[in-house]
Amino acid sequence: MKKIFILASIGTLLMLSSCNKQKVCSTGYTGSDCSIQTTPTKIIVSKIEVSKFPSTDTGGAGWDLTSGADIYPVLTKGSNTIWESPTYTTDANPNSSYTYTLSPSADIISPFETYSISLYDYDDLDSDDFMGGINFVPYSTTNKFPSVINVDAGGSVSFKLHLTYV
Repeated sequence: MKKIFILASIGTLLMLSSCNKQKVCSTGYTGSDCSIQTTPTKIIVSKIEVSKFPSTDTGGAGWDLTSGADIYPVLTKGSNTIWESPTYTTDANPNSSYTYTLSPSADIISPFETYSISLYDYDDLDSDDFMGGINFVPYSTTNKFPSVINVDAGGSVSFKLHLTYV
């Protein structure tokens, strides 16, 4: 009986030592070698930085009659506004960057779909001027979850979006 117990114990130990141990991947990654990014359920935009905008409108005139542009960004998906700045920066200098902290933050829940970020010049007496905008897809399966993405199509406006992933 003692021999059977010893043989059973040795057999059990051999089976346990031959089991493959699964690798524990970092958050956001999966696969046997942890190289596959998992798609986030949402991307949270906490800040928008306006890093470039035109000093004049397309006709070469200033944005306002007697002062500089009063800028504010807007984040949209199709015709739906996700976030619009409740404030604007008065007499913004096109050679400077301006950061808008989103409170509450904006949630992007379809990371592979197209979104738009636009910049406007606030006007008191008439409609606000569109200064430029960019369409972008916020997520790529190979982007390694950057905390900041540059949204710049090489045009007149560019932005930096500060992100976290869920």
